[in-house]
Amino acid sequence: MVGAGQFQLAAIIMTLVYIIFIMVLGYIVGKREAKDVENFYVGGRRIGTLILFFTLIATIIGAASTVGYTAWFWIRGFSQLWFTIGAIIGYLIYVIYMNPRIWKFGKKTGAFTITDFLEYRYQSRLIRYIAGLLIAFAYAAITAFQFMAMGKVLHTIFGIPYEWGVVISAIIVIVYTSFGGFWSVAMTDLIQGILTFIGVIVLFCVAVATAGGFGNILASVPPKHLSLFGYVTPVQALAWILVFLLGIMSWPDLWQRVYSGKDLRTVNRSWIAYVISILAFTLLVGFIGLAGRVLYPNIEDPETLFPTMAMDLLGLGGVFVLLCLYAIIMGTADSCLLVSVMHFVRDIYQYLFRPKASDKEILKASRIGVIVVGVLVLVLALVAPSIFDLWVMSADITGATLAFIILFGWRWKRGDKYAGLASILLGFIGWALGYLGYSPWGLDPIIFGGILSLIALIVVGYLRPPVPKEIQSLIDELWRK
Repeated sequence: MVGAGQFQLAAIIMTLVYIIFIMVLGYIVGKREAKDVENFYVGGRRIGTLILFFTLIATIIGAASTVGYTAWFWIRGFSQLWFTIGAIIGYLIYVIYMNPRIWKFGKKTGAFTITDFLEYRYQSRLIRYIAGLLIAFAYAAITAFQFMAMGKVLHTIFGIPYEWGVVISAIIVIVYTSFGGFWSVAMTDLIQGILTFIGVIVLFCVAVATAGGFGNILASVPPKHLSLFGYVTPVQALAWILVFLLGIMSWPDLWQRVYSGKDLRTVNRSWIAYVISILAFTLLVGFIGLAGRVLYPNIEDPETLFPTMAMDLLGLGGVFVLLCLYAIIMGTADSCLLVSVMHFVRDIYQYLFRPKASDKEILKASRIGVIVVGVLVLVLALVAPSIFDLWVMSADITGATLAFIILFGWRWKRGDKYAGLASILLGFIGWALGYLGYSPWGLDPIIFGGILSLIALIVVGYLRPPVPKEIQSLIDELWRK
């Protein structure tokens, strides 16, 4: 347990002030802005560069990018960078290839989601239902992962039972997200994104200095830690790149942020700044992990390295850094919860059961959905297996099944609903076989699923006629400058 007396009191006050501030901010912004479904889900398509940049930061940098990356750099050093390389390639594909199409499609059709595009492009309501459920359940699992990580942070700061920390964290996120949807998420992400960099930079500076500076760190860690191929073969490195690359193509929170930008220039500027920041953040967290290797060479659980270093090296300042970590994870939790609800409500409730529902009814259902899904996710968080496995499994499903029908859908004038359905089905089968240990050559499940998905899309696409002329016209229109 963290020390008693003034230290403990200061920690409690800092945390309570932050929590109250975030909830009040979420309520005020939500009451003022989230008055219809478009504002609730994509901020009325009028989000500016600064807020869009920080909501990208706060959404994507979560528990895996902080606690996880610190641990993984402690374990395997610069070999961990292959994950980041895969992610950056994926983000650049968005900037160059996908973002202009996503934004134009949203403006033209009023789309909010990936599934809006998939139904329109493949002319299949069934594809919407399947993809919507896959995304909704995957993002519910990712939200659970964030709740679990937040519970660990509160346990570290206050010494309260882990389960209490999970429950408290879930309630906070559920309440302010239900107030204002994307507006509450975006405005709180602005604060959380700023705190993200402050906390990580503070710990980075202190950790590197305490470990004797860069020279001593590089001289003290195992030599294999300093090589990109120290712990992986070139084939494994390529596999890691593909895992993240395929997964990122189908991340609906990224699409949501493209839809929300007030214009394409805003979207591109925020994304380019985001890509640069991701690389910088990875290096900061990576050197925290390497410094931890020098300072804590025998730590039992590397996943506790980040909070352990914060509390040991910074004293009360460590509480501030952990509070920043809490904010980082909260920024991912609220976004993933909103995405999960968006797909349950829009793809299932609205399109399957209430196709004639008014905007007011969908807005009410969305707010109720945040509460219902949030509570179910809380239960999942309390009974789920290891947090890393949970995150990887959920991200893999959408990458294996949806990545190629998205990538090809923007440009290829073949591939109708039957090709799309075959691609999803074979992708899921390949993913499942991979997790059961039946993928050839030991391929990662997402890669095996992705290969089968691609083959099915191309084969069935060429066996079927080209897509209708109106879809071909849409593709041409989205590629015009």
